[in-house]
Amino acid sequence: MKEQYIRQVEKHLTLPRKAKQEVIRDLNEIFASALENGETEQQVIDRLGTPEVFAENTAEQFGGKERLPKNNRTILSVVVAAAIAVVAFVIYQTTRAGDVPDGVIGQANAMTNIQVEGGLALNVPAIILWIGIVAAVFAVVQIVRVVISKWRQ
Repeated sequence: MKEQYIRQVEKHLTLPRKAKQEVIRDLNEIFASALENGETEQQVIDRLGTPEVFAENTAEQFGGKERLPKNNRTILSVVVAAAIAVVAFVIYQTTRAGDVPDGVIGQANAMTNIQVEGGLALNVPAIILWIGIVAAVFAVVQIVRVVISKWRQ
């Protein structure tokens, strides 16, 4: 009963890892002290309140109320990554829409032997495409992580 209560509190705490560990340690001490003084685990749980309420009150005491819960941060990262991917793909597609075949200079209708040498061979559309691919993969990985964590619960 105690272990389940503590796991639920830990799940609902929106604090940094060190603060969360401190709260869990204190919670174990609360239970140990109460049991030494003749209280039952159920009485301690009744006194502390539901795990959600206890976690919320504790987060307020630590000043952790402003921090986004983990699920909200994950959702936000997926949305941002997906938006970056979409923008990158749109930019890539619009830059590729006016492409002319290799060997053509300007909008000439015939091939020429003129070659431009030197200069920096920086392929900006390819870089933008890779940014989009990386952002899309990141978003998919985050979604899979959320699905797996929900499945394990």
